[in-house]
Amino acid sequence: MVLITIANLRSGGKSSIARLVAEKLNTTILNFDKKRNSEAYNVVSTINIPENKSITRKEDCLILKDKTTEQTIKTKSNYLICDLGGYFDERLVDLKSDFYIIPSFDDYESISESMRTAHFILKGNIKAKIIFVLNGAFIVDKTTKDEKIKEFQEHIEVNGFNRFTTLFLPKTTLMRKLVDMGTMKNDLKGKFEQDIKYKNIDKFISKLVNLLTTN
Repeated sequence: MVLITIANLRSGGKSSIARLVAEKLNTTILNFDKKRNSEAYNVVSTINIPENKSITRKEDCLILKDKTTEQTIKTKSNYLICDLGGYFDERLVDLKSDFYIIPSFDDYESISESMRTAHFILKGNIKAKIIFVLNGAFIVDKTTKDEKIKEFQEHIEVNGFNRFTTLFLPKTTLMRKLVDMGTMKNDLKGKFEQDIKYKNIDKFISKLVNLLTTN
């Protein structure tokens, strides 16, 4: 089983990325956000994980425990995606994930939280594989995009994370429509807009999934 955790202590688009990757890999999202019931709106298979559950990583499953119960979570797809909430959760290290995706918006606070999250992960798992994602949701033109990517890369270098891959998530209205319409991406494409409108987001997801499935 390949375990993929998406985490950042301050926003960044965790759930959007989790949903697109889960659809591509045909797998389930484990939602750790105690403030949001993802099962209520997420068309992708989703399981809410209570905050009182401890987690033990096994080779082919996750074991969730509290004082009275024990639950085993397995996957037919060979992949599981953990979507952590935007707050500190010590179970981040307990997950012992194969990959950690850390998305960030382009503002200083969000980037700083991304760097702190990466340091925390590596403190508990020095061999962790991290993929940084710069979310371009608020970037409106190519000049600003280039400047923000350069600035983000400088943060990566200063923190000693050059060995990790960084991807750029382009601005898109796709996720808003996916949530509003309660549908899968492939069902939505062509219904309201031409497929070409989503070519950049498709390229991003293909690159990300390729990193997750070939390493």
